[in-house]
Amino acid sequence: MRREAVWCSLILFMMAGINVWANLLENPGFEEGSAWIPLPNPIPGWRSWGSNGGVHNDAGRTIDTQAAKLWYSDSGIYQDFPATAERTYRFGGYMMHHVTDPLRDGAGGIPGDKTGDLKIEWYTETHNLIREDAFGQISKDDPLNTWIFYTADVVAPVGTAYGRYLLRMYMQTAGDGAVNYDNASVYDAALYGQAYGPSPANGATVDLSLTDLSWKSHDPGNTFSYDVYLEAEGPVVDPNFYSAPIATDLTVPSVNLASAGVTLLDNTVYTWRVDTTDPNDGFPVTFPGEIWTFQVGDVAPLADAGANQYVWLVNGEGRFTLSGSYTDDGKSPITRAEYVEGSHQKAGGTIVTMGAQTWNPAAQTVSVDVVVSNPVAGQIATGWYGFILEVEDDVGVGSDRVYAGVYGTCLEAAMEDPSDNTIASRWPNGHGDINGDCRTDLEDLAIMASSWAACMTEKAGCIP
Repeated sequence: MRREAVWCSLILFMMAGINVWANLLENPGFEEGSAWIPLPNPIPGWRSWGSNGGVHNDAGRTIDTQAAKLWYSDSGIYQDFPATAERTYRFGGYMMHHVTDPLRDGAGGIPGDKTGDLKIEWYTETHNLIREDAFGQISKDDPLNTWIFYTADVVAPVGTAYGRYLLRMYMQTAGDGAVNYDNASVYDAALYGQAYGPSPANGATVDLSLTDLSWKSHDPGNTFSYDVYLEAEGPVVDPNFYSAPIATDLTVPSVNLASAGVTLLDNTVYTWRVDTTDPNDGFPVTFPGEIWTFQVGDVAPLADAGANQYVWLVNGEGRFTLSGSYTDDGKSPITRAEYVEGSHQKAGGTIVTMGAQTWNPAAQTVSVDVVVSNPVAGQIATGWYGFILEVEDDVGVGSDRVYAGVYGTCLEAAMEDPSDNTIASRWPNGHGDINGDCRTDLEDLAIMASSWAACMTEKAGCIP
């Protein structure tokens, strides 16, 4: 691609004010939605046909926590995205077949040609198909248990109003096995390489402890290089900044300020930019970054509400203490530090009583005693209770959440927690926790020994 064309595209899209460098697909990694609800149940952001597929969380077959899967050619998953005719789009996606269900020949050794495919379709405004393009295919000849990344730049044909990204399977003769799909992407190729996600965030206020600037890349697997510009006092209108970059040819998306010879000044606005260069097979293309700012100054306190805890009911009450701390730059005085109630999951008549707060400004700590009770007959004060530690100075409020689980026993708490499937699967049979305290110990052994060899039923041929 010629540099002149890149700059024209940059100017047009910056004038339009559109975030064209974002992934145009929703839920690209299939992380949203429940795992193992097979098609045709909906996948957020996606549509489908057929029933031989779905979203899963099988160990060793996802990149993050979930992925899509197809196992027959009568089913598929797709998503439409906005597109403009004669514009170039960069497509990406991962496929993998696993040893538990690999692509292979059919029954009886009949040679098979079953494949997993990544396709693009282009449509007119009246929903007529213009053209289909393929940019990825996995077969039985590809390595097992390996995520393979497929990518291609494709120009949308004349008449395009929108595109369609498809996960498909093909099988003309025979074949067995399934294909996993993950991390689909569609970018406007003119700006896909532009850095995004700055840290500090654009417009943020930080203190002098800041050590690094960092950003994100839409294509972290690519061999991009980065040049970083930084100027004190802005905003800067010169896109080339006033001086040379503080770092050049970086191969990671971050820069250490001390290593770059930068010492931050207090009460100062900084403007910075990251230019990204794609080697592009010997024809480098540079993507100038957006202009970001941050300010060194007074920042709100940083609160730590403490660790979540579990509390067991005694005489119908749950009693516990919340203990937290905070840190601050000391540029303006702390005017308030206290716990407040957050959201609770409780029975209707439950009462939450917070005692007097203990705030130690010298130690920067806060604590409060809490009592949870329920005077309503037939109701129990069990549930998940939320609290927020708020610490305020002249700049604003720093906050942090903490939760207390109030239950009758450890077993009850574990059973109520949908993420704790260990207890639910192991109790009460087969693991020795007879008294339900979530431990297998001498107390359980004593209970078992008290009835050792006793006859439980006459069906065992003995007299109970």
